[in-house]
Amino acid sequence: MPTTDNIDMPAPSVVFSTLASARRRLVLGELLERDQAVSVTSLAQTIASAEPNSESRRICAQLHHSHLPKLEDAGFVTVDDGDVTLVAHRDVIEPYLVLAERFDSLRD
Repeated sequence: MPTTDNIDMPAPSVVFSTLASARRRLVLGELLERDQAVSVTSLAQTIASAEPNSESRRICAQLHHSHLPKLEDAGFVTVDDGDVTLVAHRDVIEPYLVLAERFDSLRD
């Protein structure tokens, strides 16, 4: 029986709660697509372009205070000097993002 010491992925409950936010999913999708560090400002602009009637300045503040800390706590990203880097669990994140995208498309 495996122990939690040798499992290198977050629990499903952590993944689901982290990916519950569409904005966090957008951040992870952008990081997966670019495959390099992305500035918080650039992420905020990407989200603002995907959400009508939103301001990148407010989104940037929400990223700093809410979304990025949650992503960091889950072990998905690191934030350093305003740059966000995907650090782990790429193989875990992608299937969940695909599933969420399919679910969102069914709701529309």
